[in-house]
Order: sequence, then C-alpha cells, then structure tokens
Amino acid sequence: MSNDLEGQLLKAKIEIMTKSAFISTIALSLKHVITPDVKTADVNGVVIRYNPEFIGAQSTAQLAGLMAHECWHVAFQHLSRRNDRDPVLWNVAGDYVINHMLMKAGFQIPTGGLIDAQYDEKWSTDQVYDHLKKENHTPNPETLMLDLNEDGAPEDAGIGSPLISIIVRAKQAAEMSGEAKRGLVPDEILRRIDELLNPKLPWQVILHKFLDRRVKEEYSWARRNRRYHADTYLPSLHSYGLGHLTFAIDTSGSIEDKALQEMLSEIQGVQQVFTPERMTIIDCDAAIHKIHDVDQSTNILNLEFAGGGGTSFWPVLEYVKEHPTQALIYFTDLEGETNLDPVDYPLIWVCTSNHEPSPIGETVYVNPEHCNSN
Repeated sequence: MSNDLEGQLLKAKIEIMTKSAFISTIALSLKHVITPDVKTADVNGVVIRYNPEFIGAQSTAQLAGLMAHECWHVAFQHLSRRNDRDPVLWNVAGDYVINHMLMKAGFQIPTGGLIDAQYDEKWSTDQVYDHLKKENHTPNPETLMLDLNEDGAPEDAGIGSPLISIIVRAKQAAEMSGEAKRGLVPDEILRRIDELLNPKLPWQVILHKFLDRRVKEEYSWARRNRRYHADTYLPSLHSYGLGHLTFAIDTSGSIEDKALQEMLSEIQGVQQVFTPERMTIIDCDAAIHKIHDVDQSTNILNLEFAGGGGTSFWPVLEYVKEHPTQALIYFTDLEGETNLDPVDYPLIWVCTSNHEPSPIGETVYVNPEHCNSN
C-alpha cells in the first residue's frame, strides 16, 4: 500500500512538471511524508504531509492539485506572514486565493477544497482575509481542510534561509521557462523575491545594528518587532543592555514638523525596544535650547521643542564630550559645518535630506535612495 501511495505522489509530481516550472521546482525541493498524523494534508514550509486514506481516494489529477496547493502556500510564505492574524481565517483566505489560481492553471481541486468565485486573481490573501473578517466570517475548523502546520515551521525571513532559496530557484525556473513573463506567477511573489535579492536596507535597521554593537550584556534573538521591516530581527534584552543614550534633535528652520515627529517616533521606538537605563534628548539648532532627561515612563511624543534658527553641530558635540554617553544619535538634515574634528565616542547621524555624509561618525539616510552607511 505504501509503495502504491509513493507511486501516486511521483505521478502527481510529474503532472505538476507538465504544468508549472515554478511549482514543480518547489514540489521537488520539499520533503513528502505519508502519515496518519494529519487529517488530510498540510505543509510547514519544508515538509508536506499526506494522510494515506485521503490521498488514496484522490485521482492523480486531484493529488497533483493538492500537492500544488501546498507548494503555493510555501511560495506565498503564508506561514511566516500570518503574524497576529487569526490562523483559521488566514488559512481559509490563502486557500481561496490558491484554489482560484489552480483552477485557472488547469489543475483539479481535491475533494473538500474551498472555492469562491468572487475571490479571483485580483485578490491577495491579505485582502481576502480582511474581507472575510469584515464580513464576520467564522469558519468551523472541524469541517475544513486546514493545512498550514506551524509545528516545525522554519524561519524564512532572509535570503540565506533554505525556504527562501527554494522560492528563489523556483522564480529562476519560471523565468527560464517563460512562465513568469506569461503572468503565471503572481507579481507579489516575484516582487517579494526581488526585494530580497536587491534589498534596500531601511535606515532604522542600520540604526538598530549600530545600537546592537553597543549592548553591554547578553541578549537573545526573539520574534521580529513589527514596528520595523518584516525581514528584520531585533534583539529582546533579558536585562538592560544599554546604559545612557543621547539623542540630538535638529529643530532648525530647515526641519519640517513632519520630519520632527518622525524623529521623535523613532526615538520612542528605541526606548521601547532597547530599554536603555537613561536617555537624554537635546533640542538644538545653532545652540542647545533644552535638554530632556527621559526614562521608560516618559512619553517622548509629548515633549516640546523650540529651535527654528540656523544649524551648528559644535554645541552638541562639545556637550556630549563633557557629558559621556554610550552613543550619540543626531537627527538632522546635515545642513551645517563640515569641518568637524573626530570625536572619541560613538556617533551616528540620521540624515533627513540627501546631503553628503558627515566626515565623522556613521551616516544613515531616511530617504531609501540613500540608505547606506559610512
């Protein structure tokens, strides 16, 4: 019986190969396991499990559709992208999107597969989920073929991970076969892989890496912080990892109110993620106007700032020289002096314009076209 089922799986793989280079690449890269431990079939990102009785009742065409269905869950990264969404409703949304694609591509849907004609190729999984939630759709898990298995699911956030490598190979196969140009692979998948292959590093990530290097105690990697880029992992500190951080806010006339609020919002993010023992926020333009001493109870967004004049970096640099800190993070458009002497403390400039980088410290840019550090 086992050999017969293995033979059926092989036939299903061959059928998929005749229909899609993209999906067949994924199917041939995953592990396929026949086990009574699953109700029908499921996938955790690297392993597809099949119930022997269920697949035994499917035709080769239906089994190919089932296998392709699980592979599309992998391609869409449905497991890693669920985040805080309801797992059952997210699974249902993904099934609607995938089954429409399969039918359009000439696959047969296995027994019990979810189909709703309104969710056509214009809908993404995220949109279907939001629509189902808005309509108060409450699916019964007992009557569904739920197939997203989070047990043992790998992390697939980075280009170096095995799962992403599989999807990248599938994309390359689709491009070589012409499948991608014919629109047979969803744009959102192609775009996501392109972003991984050609990343534009967010300036927040660079800032956090800068701070990571200055953490003085052990930390462990934890679940991603959703405040930042989906592909970025931030540390969860077991104890205070940073002592004293100093932030300078350029409130000169060239800084718009929106930019100021973004600066304060990012400082509050550092406060929440890194929990430094102490923070100093300097209100400055050509001079220092006010020094805010901040702790974990301070609502940074409610702080008041003056400024509005010209820009000079010397007052802040001299102040920090006299008041030691673990790092100075200076938010500015860099429209100030360039003849700056080196400092003996860590310094990072977060630049809100496209100005040339500072000759001292590290410079990161808010504008993604200039997201680099020196």
